[in-house]
Amino acid sequence: MLSLNLPDAELTEKWLERAGMPYYICDHCHGLHLSDVQEREGVADARLFAEDQGLLLSIDLELRPSALLVIQADSPRMNMMYPSLKIFPEVSDDTLPRLVVCDLLLTSEGVTFEQFVAFVGITLESAMQLLEECRQQGVCGWPEEGEEGAPVSGVEALH
Repeated sequence: MLSLNLPDAELTEKWLERAGMPYYICDHCHGLHLSDVQEREGVADARLFAEDQGLLLSIDLELRPSALLVIQADSPRMNMMYPSLKIFPEVSDDTLPRLVVCDLLLTSEGVTFEQFVAFVGITLESAMQLLEECRQQGVCGWPEEGEEGAPVSGVEALH
């Protein structure tokens, strides 16, 4: 018989270690930051939260400010293409716009380690496919100097 568990933060940490997924805990939130995912270009944040309702996996992709309208218009299509993910743009005054990609594993009846690993793996795979799609469209990250949409240096901005 399978052993169903109600994962809290401690059990989630153990399962990440058992699955060989490196993570760290920051001082600013209660999420478990997925190191390998956060190191990818275009990824601003990748966190796993153990909440009362379930496990929330959230990945924030950095967007070019000029791509915000394109992403807003394309978000219904992205949500249809990736039905297990919830995808939406987020704008804040203190950071670049982000595309939030998240999924929730409901745990009220318990889950097994295998279900946890499948959830994380499938969600990350879908999110990385979406990241690659955004890269190909040129909407992720900040443009390199000299590219269209790149910030203009101080002297050139005056003329």
